[in-house]
Amino acid sequence: MRQPWLQPPGSPAPPGVPDDFSPRSATRSAGGVALAFGIAMLLLAAGRSAEIVDAAYGLPLAPGTEALIAVTEWWDEAMQAIGVTEAVAALRAILSAGR
Repeated sequence: MRQPWLQPPGSPAPPGVPDDFSPRSATRSAGGVALAFGIAMLLLAAGRSAEIVDAAYGLPLAPGTEALIAVTEWWDEAMQAIGVTEAVAALRAILSAGR
């Protein structure tokens, strides 16, 4: 990163465009950040599917609650079908063994 204000006083400025968040600087696009965030949230939701169902059961009765519970139950069943819940349980057992 080229930041001329970090150079010692009296030294010449480094060549090139300073890193000032201009279009030529090395920043990530909003679409790329949103994709990475979405993938991270999907992985977190996959590992916590049983807890999400438990939280959905604790919601007060309101319009849409039953649909939300059905979606969370479907998500948990899908994660169990592909073995995510067993893998997370095994990982938790390994990590808690060192306590």
